[in-house]
Amino acid sequence: MRRNPLVPVAIAFMTGIACQHWLTGLPDWFWWAMAAVAALIAAILLIVRRKPSLMPTLLAALLCIAGIGGTLGQTCDPRSNPNDWCRLAACDSQLQNNTGRPSPVYLTLHLTETPQPLERSWHTKATVERCNGATCDGKIDLFLKKETTSATLRYGDRLMLHGYPDLERRLIYITSDHYIVTQHDSRSLRARSEQLRMRLLQRMQRGPLDRRQAGVAEALTLGWKADLSPETKASYRDAGIAHLLAVSGLHTGLVALAAGILLAWIPKTRRGRAVKGTLQLAAVWAFAMITGMAPSTIRAALMFSLFIVSDIFERGTPKMNLLAAAALLTLAARPMLLFDTGWQLSYSAVAGILLARPLITQFHNWLWQTATVSIAATMATMPVTLAAFHQIHPYFLIANMVIIPLAGVILMLALAYMAIPCTATALPLGKVLEWSEWLTEQVSGLPGAVVETGAQSGWATAILAIAILALLMAANITTRKVSQQAD
Repeated sequence: MRRNPLVPVAIAFMTGIACQHWLTGLPDWFWWAMAAVAALIAAILLIVRRKPSLMPTLLAALLCIAGIGGTLGQTCDPRSNPNDWCRLAACDSQLQNNTGRPSPVYLTLHLTETPQPLERSWHTKATVERCNGATCDGKIDLFLKKETTSATLRYGDRLMLHGYPDLERRLIYITSDHYIVTQHDSRSLRARSEQLRMRLLQRMQRGPLDRRQAGVAEALTLGWKADLSPETKASYRDAGIAHLLAVSGLHTGLVALAAGILLAWIPKTRRGRAVKGTLQLAAVWAFAMITGMAPSTIRAALMFSLFIVSDIFERGTPKMNLLAAAALLTLAARPMLLFDTGWQLSYSAVAGILLARPLITQFHNWLWQTATVSIAATMATMPVTLAAFHQIHPYFLIANMVIIPLAGVILMLALAYMAIPCTATALPLGKVLEWSEWLTEQVSGLPGAVVETGAQSGWATAILAIAILALLMAANITTRKVSQQAD
């Protein structure tokens, strides 16, 4: 705790958000009252006692932080938000049912994603601004019929629509007859980033690369998964490396690592560190820009930016402390991200790797280092994957030990192909992708490649997470002690 003071703060903050989400029967004033009482107790312990006991004061402070987390979570929780569009629509629907004349719901919203084509429709997400004329907020999933007008929609477009939404699942199915576009967003940074992303996507689609391999390249560089074949998705998923097909913290970290390797020739002076760090930051945020500045990429860019800035100033700040700072910043802005599977996978994977870092550095063979990284990341994310997907992939280590070292090469070749889509860039990328696809097909075809576990209870998931955390921390502490004795 002395080396990583923000870690218990982040854990307390997340605990408050989680408890608020689960304990729905508590009154609205409970969480801020708990925070105020805990802060008062901590202040009294610090003022009254000349030498206050550390543990009671620390527990009171953490309880206060948990109360703040619960308060913010309650403010952003759709279930306790009186202005949530589902609540307003449900009230209106109940009134309409009493009259025996059901009528559609009228929504005004703006798209938060560019629609991606599915087999029978286009899918996108949006934020609702008005429901039946009343100001509101909340998220909704849109499924639009495959029509010419649906293909022209982009991030930031504002729509007025009417239909019969599924309030429980927060989604709606509509056709072009049910909506009109009232405004196009072309000036915001996110909109300009999305425009750049779509232009780069069109360049890649016109290139000479095979369509199946082009789908993988588009997913790796631009986060566009619409061109991935069902067979490719299935083989990557069954081999336990489906995370490579979604732009996330792994890809952002690979960009930062590749930039660091390419800039290794810069002298390690104060000015050299500043130049190298600045160029690494530029590479990370340029990658975020070309991927459409999706929230998952922005979170990863923020996390790695903190790591890079720490290296620039040679503060020696523990990486786990910086990870906790990034988690606090993102959750303070959007507390409900705690229940987002992508957020959980990104931060748990990085936390597992950081806890295993002392053990990783003990190996001087890249094969063992890669295996340790893969095992640590998979162990740390196992509670999340079991809770979300109810599957275990026993052969994940085989695929990850080969694919993760190649992932940086594939990403760099894919970025080169995106910049100059020609035969010279397509040929090496195609060869590497062909080999990686062969490997994934071999691994996914092994007997027992996918083990269905079924739904897990919340208590079972929590116990598994605590056990894995204890194991990783024990390995961390033991490795540090061994290395200190060796020194």
